[in-house]
Amino acid sequence: YFDLLMLNPSLLEQVKSRIYRFYNISDTSFEKLKAISKFKSFNSGAILDNQGDVPKQIYVIINGYCRSYFRLENGKEFTKTIFKPLDFFASFYALVNQVPSDCIYETLTDCDLLIIDYQKYQELKENNHDIFTFHSYFMEYLICENDLKHKELLSMNATERYLKLQQQIPNINHLMPQYQIATYLSVTPVQLSRIRAKLKN
Repeated sequence: YFDLLMLNPSLLEQVKSRIYRFYNISDTSFEKLKAISKFKSFNSGAILDNQGDVPKQIYVIINGYCRSYFRLENGKEFTKTIFKPLDFFASFYALVNQVPSDCIYETLTDCDLLIIDYQKYQELKENNHDIFTFHSYFMEYLICENDLKHKELLSMNATERYLKLQQQIPNINHLMPQYQIATYLSVTPVQLSRIRAKLKN
């Protein structure tokens, strides 16, 4: 681990701005959040939390991309979520309930991550109005995002979902193998190949 103060100040401001999207916490509260956080760099392909483990941390991406996926007993993988710079992520259900996670969290690229100790975060949340309010709004955001993803899966066709993914992450085809992108879009690799070929014409 590196001391958090080694982070570029402008990157810390970006993290603060991201938090402000949910709630405008005070500088004092942000300093308290920094105090329970660590900064660490990971190589691509690093496993952050494994399937079956009880998670203990919340991650914030400073640089790079990550994904969550689950693996069936037959070895098949299904990508659940792709995380971008300044995304906050964790296996929240497992984290909140302190049960084993059903997902694997890994880095897709070399990554710089801010890692928040969840137990200390819980203690801070219970004793700090700013953090409690931020947490409440952030949980609402996660619920809405999950609802939107299910809605898109039902209402958008595979081509539309692929185009939206490209819009959100323009370099997606260089970040992940085609089969991983396909499982995220709920299509087969053959279907995705046809979609990409059709869009090129």
